[in-house]
Amino acid sequence: MQASFPTVLWVDGYNIIGAWPNLKKLAHCSLMDVARLRLVESLASYVAFRGYRATVVYDAYTQFTPARQERSPSGIEILYTAYGETADACIERLCAQLQADTYRVRVATSDRVQQWVIGGYNAEWISAEQLWAEVQEAQEQIRCIKPKRLPSRRGIDSYLDAETLSRLNRWRLSGRDPIH
Repeated sequence: MQASFPTVLWVDGYNIIGAWPNLKKLAHCSLMDVARLRLVESLASYVAFRGYRATVVYDAYTQFTPARQERSPSGIEILYTAYGETADACIERLCAQLQADTYRVRVATSDRVQQWVIGGYNAEWISAEQLWAEVQEAQEQIRCIKPKRLPSRRGIDSYLDAETLSRLNRWRLSGRDPIH
């Protein structure tokens, strides 16, 4: 019997933005902040539904900015690399640091070289298109989940057992003060 490990998903943010048509369009319209936000929003229900821990990595390769880390309201970690570091290098470092015998590691990028490198760390590679398909499939499965039905009655009687209801009705009909 194979042990079940928690799954960690690392996403090469700009690579995915450049591959998903809706995000690519935003990026081309100089709306990169919106594209980054939409990527994280798209991943939120997917990772929650699958039970994954996710990190989206954006590189600051040519930007003179320090590395920084954020967490989205949905719990997705967002990493911005430091000047001179690519998202690929960051993801490779994370793969090397993580214990492969403790976690299932998945890396989402369409970078073919990255596919070979992360394979050396026993991480699974998924393309941008495959990630898109998995996100869509999860959203469809979530839509098909039937919500729990509320009791058909809305009054207090829907929350009380039969004996308590009977006692309350007898008291109500008698017109007496229940305390005296």
